[in-house]
Amino acid sequence: MTEMIDILHLKNEFRKIRDLGWVKSVNEGPGSIGLTFEKLLGKENFELPDYLGIELKTHNRYSKSYTTLFNATPDGKYLFEIKRLKEMYGYPDRILKDCKVFQGEIQSNRRVKIGCFYEYQLEINRLDKRVYLCIYKKNTLVDKQTFWSFDWLQEKFERKLSLLAFIEAEKKVVKGQEYFRYLFMKIYHLRSFDYFLQALEDGAVIVSFTVGVFRNGKRKGEIHDHGTAFRIYNYDFWRLFDKV
Repeated sequence: MTEMIDILHLKNEFRKIRDLGWVKSVNEGPGSIGLTFEKLLGKENFELPDYLGIELKTHNRYSKSYTTLFNATPDGKYLFEIKRLKEMYGYPDRILKDCKVFQGEIQSNRRVKIGCFYEYQLEINRLDKRVYLCIYKKNTLVDKQTFWSFDWLQEKFERKLSLLAFIEAEKKVVKGQEYFRYLFMKIYHLRSFDYFLQALEDGAVIVSFTVGVFRNGKRKGEIHDHGTAFRIYNYDFWRLFDKV
């Protein structure tokens, strides 16, 4: 009963925002569409669900990009696993050539090449209850130390996404300033973790590494990790969610 009241409350708030028409972006950048919506709601983005226990996902209706489900840093033999991956398997930054970066999208149903020498693929191991990052060079497995435990992924999956609102918007730019118009909202219930594992195995869920480097300022040359994201295309939402 309380959940339905929260959903109805969010729907009422969404209608108010929709009726505003075009609204000025609160900042610039790829996350501006979501930050502007949260600002209009009077909320900020936290690790916990965004609004009354409901996770908010905003999307430009004309974009074909993935939707980020959650971020989850991998484990490994060493304490700073992301740093190890960057140092061992990264490639030169396009600006700071003497600094390495590690950026790419990896799936379980095919190998992908990142940089010049290595290919990557996810392995979902139900016996170990882990998702492994497998690294190959010339078809030879050279590294399988990086992993995410099922328990860690399930905790992220269920805590963040049990109830999700997906909001579509349009964007326009006037004299260099972004504006958004929020059009539609759909509410989804999360399915079980087994559906997530199956989507990973089928390649519908991908893992995105965005390990860069600070290019200026006091931290110039230091690692700049934007997070390791688990993502899915919007047309595959049905694999993880039931529409309310």
